[in-house]
Amino acid sequence: MKSIMNRTIAAKKRIVAFVLCALMSISIFTAAVEENPAIITLNYDGTVYSYATLAGTVEEFLAIEGIQIKANDYVSHAKTAPVVDGMKIVVNVAKYVTIHDEGNTYGSITHAQTVSQVMEDFSAPLGVADGCFPERDEHIYDGIEIFVTRANRVTFSKNGTALEYYTHSETVGDFLKEMGVVVNATEKVSPAADTPIKNGMTVAVKPKVSAMSTMDFGLDLSQAKRVITCEATAYTSAADECGKSDGITASGMMFRVGVVAVDRRQIPLGTKLYIESLDGKYVYGYCIAADTGGAIKGNKVDLAMNTKSECFQFGRRQVRVYIF
Repeated sequence: MKSIMNRTIAAKKRIVAFVLCALMSISIFTAAVEENPAIITLNYDGTVYSYATLAGTVEEFLAIEGIQIKANDYVSHAKTAPVVDGMKIVVNVAKYVTIHDEGNTYGSITHAQTVSQVMEDFSAPLGVADGCFPERDEHIYDGIEIFVTRANRVTFSKNGTALEYYTHSETVGDFLKEMGVVVNATEKVSPAADTPIKNGMTVAVKPKVSAMSTMDFGLDLSQAKRVITCEATAYTSAADECGKSDGITASGMMFRVGVVAVDRRQIPLGTKLYIESLDGKYVYGYCIAADTGGAIKGNKVDLAMNTKSECFQFGRRQVRVYIF
């Protein structure tokens, strides 16, 4: 009997020891959990923070950290989502923005972080040359106003070369100033300098056709009797260039743009002409052989122009002369 009782006591002791060990294991495990919080990151409106937290859910984590979520704010995870180690939570605060875009004004709520992102969200992205205030990478805040100026694409053509540019200029004249283009007296601008700039338009600088035109002649180039190549210079009615200052040419015509001095042995006075440079980039246009000059011999012509600066600009060049 005594032996049986001893065995029973021993069994009870073993059971008690087992229970105690189990309780100690649970206590150790619980302590281990409490001592190893989850490491997570929070991207709050573009700024990243790191946390060690014992929170069980996203809602609990936000509450512990004092982060208030308002209506329309964006949270990447559901409130009831369990917090796990390595978790990345994103919170974007809702902000009201007003956009003034080339005369159009509209406003809305956004979760975007920068001006550039706002414009993309509203399906009105900024072009590479568009301007804005605040700057593209400026951080968005509630109530911000964004002002956008759109750049216009303009094709600029001169001397046979056409290139595309983006500009914020308001008129053709402003655009030419921006480009550093100086239009001299022998050139003309199309369209006119006071024309408003529009997206996709072409601005061209061309040689100015003389005062005479096809309307004066009633002719076209196909009716020319012959075509010759000449060396051309330019002159004005100034006394130091033509020997007198009364403005009367050798033919009796008054000096004007469109009068050409010739060697009358090559081209008789009164002959109607059309003159352009050999490369076609300069057009003097329809004119008339109405003057002579001591240095104008053989295949040489002297073109009447209004100012000496125009003459210097023209210089000396080879031209094609259509003779009618």
